[in-house]
Amino acid sequence: MDRIIGVAALLVGLAASPALATEWVSCTTPAGEASFDYLVGSLDVLAVAGLNISVGERVWASSVAYGPGDPVVVGQAFEDDEVVLIDAMDDGMSSVIAQLRLFKAEEGDNPVVYSGTLRIVDHGAWTVSCIGG
Repeated sequence: MDRIIGVAALLVGLAASPALATEWVSCTTPAGEASFDYLVGSLDVLAVAGLNISVGERVWASSVAYGPGDPVVVGQAFEDDEVVLIDAMDDGMSSVIAQLRLFKAEEGDNPVVYSGTLRIVDHGAWTVSCIGG
């Protein structure tokens, strides 16, 4: 009987736990020549779970599950009420591939609006706007 009560308590606890969701934030240049997409979890801190970066025919991806491309990892990431800062690095963590710098704003019940700059080393720097998150 104690085992049944224990199992029931465990199931109730699991059912009451918040779901861990992820969502892509997709940032693109106005003309579409470059993009930086990042997958975030629903934590109280910025937790980047995946990256896709592209410029022209060049593509980087943090996992084959997110698409083809050269390997890339999150070097550092920071978010507060006003900004999002993400550095993408090569898989050896020896050089920066791209830097995303965003300002964000929201008003009332409207979704958060993201806009800023994307720099891809040896390719250029652009303004970007983002959806998702």
